[in-house]
Amino acid sequence: MEEERQPKWEGKTSVEIASVKPEQAWPCIEDFCNIHKWFPSIDACYKLEGEPGKPGLIRYCVSTIVPLSLDGTDDQKSTTTTTTTKWAKEKLLMIDPIQRCLSYEVIDNNFGFNSYVATSKVLPINGGGCKIEWSYVADPIEGWSQEEETQPKWEGKSMVELASVKAEQVWPCFDEDFCNLHKWFPGLDTCCQLQGQLGQPGLIRYSTTTEPLFPAVDDHEKTINWGKEKLLMIDPVQRCLSYEMLDNTFGFKSYVAIIKVLPINGDGKIGCKIEWSFVADPIDGKTLEDLASVIDYCLQFMAKKMEHAILQSGSV
Repeated sequence: MEEERQPKWEGKTSVEIASVKPEQAWPCIEDFCNIHKWFPSIDACYKLEGEPGKPGLIRYCVSTIVPLSLDGTDDQKSTTTTTTTKWAKEKLLMIDPIQRCLSYEVIDNNFGFNSYVATSKVLPINGGGCKIEWSYVADPIEGWSQEEETQPKWEGKSMVELASVKAEQVWPCFDEDFCNLHKWFPGLDTCCQLQGQLGQPGLIRYSTTTEPLFPAVDDHEKTINWGKEKLLMIDPVQRCLSYEMLDNTFGFKSYVAIIKVLPINGDGKIGCKIEWSFVADPIDGKTLEDLASVIDYCLQFMAKKMEHAILQSGSV
């Protein structure tokens, strides 16, 4: 007896742009491995394999924002109703620059898709503008039709401004020194590279300390704590990176952070701002305020140490 199959989900959405020609809009769609430039909440997108503009090209996208539902609205029925790290690998199936259309499929992901195929088209309209169509066919996604109680994630952001150094001078302390965090992070004894390539997503570092992470609430007995962290995304042009905690003895069940180094007086000029945002599962015996306080203290400490080292080097 054949197993009963659920009907596929199918849909289409479109938008008209009166002031842009199809040949002007198409390169944005054709730029398959840079979807993060256009798609809301995508933190990074890059090529995994294949040739740009050819079927078989595979991109990897990562996001730390609540995913959108298939009709483009906030998904209030998703089992994931709070910020978390989501990723997808998508394969280009067909591309036609003459007709200005392409089709791709999700080949692996943690959004919950069993199958998902989409087609994007850029069409001319009367008056010289264009219309963009996005259609899809997908298997029903388990759990999207019913609410499920989840404990709210902890979210926060700390920032610090450095008036005496440039953004491009501070960025290497996070980029080049990803596996040398002990040079800047308070109380960290060691930090070393476990696997992966420097400056590339997938790089894993291992850090140890004998200092309590939460000195205000932890006892001060000297014990060795450690964490393994994986680089998820890095963008040297925008000077930002994202990493997640893979394993640790600090009490984190999940933890994802984004670091940004931003100019405050214009690129190339003195003055910058460091932002450190995080999303984490609640930690047993601690509060969000405990974690936010620790991150704020660490960022202030690191920023002062980085600024001092840069000024001492005389490179300003």
